[in-house]
Amino acid sequence: MPVTATPIFTQTPNVGALNAVLSTAMTNTKAFDGTETVGTPMALVYTAGANGSRVDQINCRFASTNGATASGTSAATVVRFWMNNGSANTTAGNNIFLGEVAMPATAVTALGTSALTVYALPVPVGGLNLPATYRIYAGTTVAAGGTNIAIAVSAVGGDY
Repeated sequence: MPVTATPIFTQTPNVGALNAVLSTAMTNTKAFDGTETVGTPMALVYTAGANGSRVDQINCRFASTNGATASGTSAATVVRFWMNNGSANTTAGNNIFLGEVAMPATAVTALGTSALTVYALPVPVGGLNLPATYRIYAGTTVAAGGTNIAIAVSAVGGDY
């Protein structure tokens, strides 16, 4: 992308992984560097486009594992986020810690009469700018708990 004095704007919406589902805990040794294998403890949430991207929001909420009915009370947990340089996230040097969101123990039911809270990772004013092909991963420190309870993580932004 050529350098210019003209401000740039995103050209194409990018909604990331559309509710990446987390339900189990990362191992203790990997919960600080983001090197957990992608699966139920860690998920790819967002991938920047070929010219880079701006992420405007990253949200977490309690949900259910795919195709199941969630019930019971979740465990209190922390969702941690890492920016990855587009290479293997299992190599610590490829990841940088972005932040974390604390999620309290919560009664979760599909037929509940009250809305479940959406928890947001603070994103800088003007968005989080990612270089081309960089990624955002999320992982949980404690299993979601309850019956079929999971955490859905989503990121919304745009590609340059």
